Amino acid sequence: MEALLRAFWGMIPISAIALPYALLGWPLLAARRRRRLPARFATATAGVDCAATLLAFLVFCLVIMPVSGSSESTLDLVPGSDITAAFADDGSLWQVIGNVLLLCPLGALLPLRVHRLRTLLRVALAALLASVLVEGTQYLIHCGRVTSADDVLLNTAGATLGAALSRRGWRALDPPPPPVAIPAQRRRICESPTLRMRVPRSVWDQRYAAIAHPERR
Repeated sequence: MEALLRAFWGMIPISAIALPYALLGWPLLAARRRRRLPARFATATAGVDCAATLLAFLVFCLVIMPVSGSSESTLDLVPGSDITAAFADDGSLWQVIGNVLLLCPLGALLPLRVHRLRTLLRVALAALLASVLVEGTQYLIHCGRVTSADDVLLNTAGATLGAALSRRGWRALDPPPPPVAIPAQRRRICESPTLRMRVPRSVWDQRYAAIAHPERR
C-alpha cells in the first residue's frame, strides 16, 4: 500500500483540480446540445463525454508522471511474470488491480458514444492498442515506471470487462430517430366526361313505346 501511494500520490491533487472543470463543462455542453436534442439525451450524452474526457486526461497524467526514487524505466516482456510476482508472499495485488481498473471506465463509457466499438472484440483491440501506446510512452520518457507485457494484458482485460458490464445500455443514449415527414395528401376528384346515350328510335318503338302507351300494343 505504501508503494502504491508513493507511485500515485500526485494523482490526488490533479484529480481535485480537473474534477471541477468537468463538472462545470457538463451543464454547458448539455445546454448547447439541447438546441437539437431532447433535454434528457442532451444531459446524458454531455455527462458521458465529460466523464470520458476526464478519465482520459487522468490516464495521460498518470502515464507521464515520474516515480520518485527512480530515473529510468525498465522493460519486462515476459508474459505472466508480474502477475506471478504479485500473487507471491512479498508481492502486491494492488498493482494488478490498478492495471485492471486503469481502462475499465473508458471501456464502459466509450461504446455508449462510439458506435464502431459496440462489440467486445473491437473494445479489446482498441484497449490493446491504447495500452501498447501507454506502455511505450512510459518507456520512452523514462519516468521510472515498469513497462510490462502483463500491464498490457491486464489493461485490455479491464477495458473488456467494463464494456461487458455496460453492454446492455449501449443503445440507451442513442438519439431518437427523426420523425418521418408524411406528405400532405390531396384529394383528387376525377371528372369523367358525361356521355349522352341515345337510344335508337327502333329500339324505343319496340320496347318502351308499348310501356308508355299501352294502347299501341
